[in-house]
Amino acid sequence: MATELNKLSDKKLKILQGKESDKIEFFADGAGLSAKASRAGGISWVFTYRLDGKKLNRLTIGRYPDMSLKQARETRDKCRRWLASGKDPKLQFNLDMQESLKPVTVREAIEYWIENYGRDNRAGIDKLIAQLNKYIYPNIGNMALSDCETRYWLKCFDNIKKKSPVSAGYIFQLCKQALKFCRVRKFAISNALDDLTIPDVGKLQNKGDR
Repeated sequence: MATELNKLSDKKLKILQGKESDKIEFFADGAGLSAKASRAGGISWVFTYRLDGKKLNRLTIGRYPDMSLKQARETRDKCRRWLASGKDPKLQFNLDMQESLKPVTVREAIEYWIENYGRDNRAGIDKLIAQLNKYIYPNIGNMALSDCETRYWLKCFDNIKKKSPVSAGYIFQLCKQALKFCRVRKFAISNALDDLTIPDVGKLQNKGDR
């Protein structure tokens, strides 16, 4: 007989939440996913599995309602795929968590654009990289992209503008393109440069400019 899936409901979980008990109880949803109700009424999601037919393992994957029933089921399915490919869900889950908690930096975002678009589609990419290494990376390169507000970018461009307004405009234009590229591909999200134009930070290159 096939294992019954999706036994739990939000209605059931809301009844269990906050309900005190004299013991810890597990309420199965199916395919290894259970809601663990603590004595104090807290609910956590647990994925139960065996690796290579050995001892039973329990992996806590989240807490309700921070992780919804739908999200818990999606995480369970991911764990089952890991298991099917011979990977330990606990190890893979922890690696996933570490990666999600590690923010993408400004430098990583721009380099993502360089490697996946810039090198093949932009002339003078080596010159741009040299300028980034000189003006951008030393100042904001290690900042989390999500924390790098418009004012931090402007400070960099203002410093470049003092020496070369055209370079400031050129670097800004490509950084803006890089952030959009990352956003469209869901690699990292930043709208810090969206409302700015080249005249805001420097000067548009003319034919006579070097």
